[in-house]
Amino acid sequence: MKPAQLLMALLLSFLSITVHAAGSAMNEDFTNLIALSKNAIEAGKNNDAPAFLDKTNLVYEAYNTQERATTSYSIHLPRAGTHIKAAVKEAKAGNTQKGITELEEAITEMQKK
Repeated sequence: MKPAQLLMALLLSFLSITVHAAGSAMNEDFTNLIALSKNAIEAGKNNDAPAFLDKTNLVYEAYNTQERATTSYSIHLPRAGTHIKAAVKEAKAGNTQKGITELEEAITEMQKK
């Protein structure tokens, strides 16, 4: 095998690995966010508005932490984040039912594969 052919074979194999990595699914772990969201939903269903607000703020803080820790682009995290932010806004306004709905939509978004 000529050196040029060997170099071309190595280059093509490197490019095929890179393309595969770019198209592969990301392994995102939302277990903490989902668990915190479910806890907030339970507090909201018990008509405990102050606890719902506190737990929704915990979900938002965990979301911010995970967003800062993510080194690669996440498709589902920003989408869930919009629902989490809306849930915090609704909790501050005292609209517990709308906040619960937003958190349920955030969980649905995080569970998409």
